[in-house]
Amino acid sequence: MLRQACAVFSILTLAACGGTGAITLEDEQQAGADAARQLEEQVGIYPGEFLTNYIDSVGRRLVAALGDTPYYFRFKIVDQAEPNAFATPGGYIYVSRGIMTLINSEDELAGILAHEISHVTLRHHARQAQRGMLPGILTLPGRAVGKVVGEDVGNIINSPLEAVGKTYMASYGRGQEAEADRVGMQLAARAGYDPSALADALTNLERTVSLLAGEQREFSFFDSHPQTPTRVGDIEREAAQIQWQAGKPFAKNQAALFKRLDGLTWGPNNPMQGVFAGQQFMQADMNFSIMFPDGWQTLNTPRFVGAFEPTQKAFVLFGSPERPGPANELAAAFADELRSAAKIEPTEMRSFEIGEWPAYLVRIEDSSGTEPVSIYNVWVNSRRSTFQIVAVGADRYRDALRETALSLRDMTVDERRSIVAYRIRIAAAEAGEDMEALSARTDNVFSAAFTAAVNGLPPDVELDAQALIKILSKEAYLGQP
Repeated sequence: MLRQACAVFSILTLAACGGTGAITLEDEQQAGADAARQLEEQVGIYPGEFLTNYIDSVGRRLVAALGDTPYYFRFKIVDQAEPNAFATPGGYIYVSRGIMTLINSEDELAGILAHEISHVTLRHHARQAQRGMLPGILTLPGRAVGKVVGEDVGNIINSPLEAVGKTYMASYGRGQEAEADRVGMQLAARAGYDPSALADALTNLERTVSLLAGEQREFSFFDSHPQTPTRVGDIEREAAQIQWQAGKPFAKNQAALFKRLDGLTWGPNNPMQGVFAGQQFMQADMNFSIMFPDGWQTLNTPRFVGAFEPTQKAFVLFGSPERPGPANELAAAFADELRSAAKIEPTEMRSFEIGEWPAYLVRIEDSSGTEPVSIYNVWVNSRRSTFQIVAVGADRYRDALRETALSLRDMTVDERRSIVAYRIRIAAAEAGEDMEALSARTDNVFSAAFTAAVNGLPPDVELDAQALIKILSKEAYLGQP
């Protein structure tokens, strides 16, 4: 439901092959599975099945060329705007939808996937611990906060966010990158792909990334895969020495490849996951709007949307409960669990309404810490869905938390119309057109320079008739099919 969060996490990546020798295959697989679960819960997987199946097919051909391997590889698209690709221990390979936008041949895609596969098989996981601060409210002493919030909500918000991919990538040194380049090119060649295409992919990526805005570059492929002035040249020289024979591609030509990219979401907001407009969050498919307090830091994950008070002494999370049902029954079941598992008696239980929607509140007051804190759990039955709100804060935040809960409502017609999707579309050029003319004719949102970069073409190219060009289209969001 929700796209991206901004919390912090603690995870241990694994020692490289030349390290202590204490890391087992089982350790790698467990670490990779944990990281993959956290990533998919907190950032999300892009749901484009047609494109995902294609990437998986290319990945499977590369894995087959490995021969015997103890790793079971998985290939997925992460719902991330920034151009990125990374691997976790154990064989989880991720490419972002942002990097897929920039792919212009199956050989380029194979080069990137083979590079990431090689990081796994070479066990390029430097020992590195990254730990962040829990939200301040979770560090407050207090029996109820520790038991109810620390164990329940804490597991949701204290997880890897934007930093997941970057954490693994940042552990790669130049020597490891060069080794993954070399081994990955050899793997791609054995699978029937042009090993020199990795150089093309890196050149195109570097060119497009250099045109992106500063905040979009923060988690880019090149921040975690360091470039050197000689890297592309080294790849080209290495590729020239590799003997290879072209295999039959899954996408028989560029038109077939571009057909798979057609409709790919571009940019930081994926309307399928809901969008923020300032402090207002709107989800068109579920038809609701909720307003978070001014100045609070918002987050959007596949499981919850929410906001943190600037000093992290209060927060509110909104999402779907594990199971639907009448609000009063869900609240009663939660209260029973509090009593039996945590030995805590709710301070307040009552029904009320949010607009015309029935709701039920279970409040727990914790006065055992330095400052009294209330934990609010609210279940709401809208006309379409069941929602849950979890809010935590001292009494001075009560009004802000209350106003957030009461702001939940149906979206207006104008709000629904305001939600747009930016999607990659494929345009056929007219003979002699340049990028400026094509962009004007097709209402391309990309600049002419960026369009040329995304397509791996010179900025002053004169296009042939019917040449296929990736452009960006701004479209009304009509909801999921």
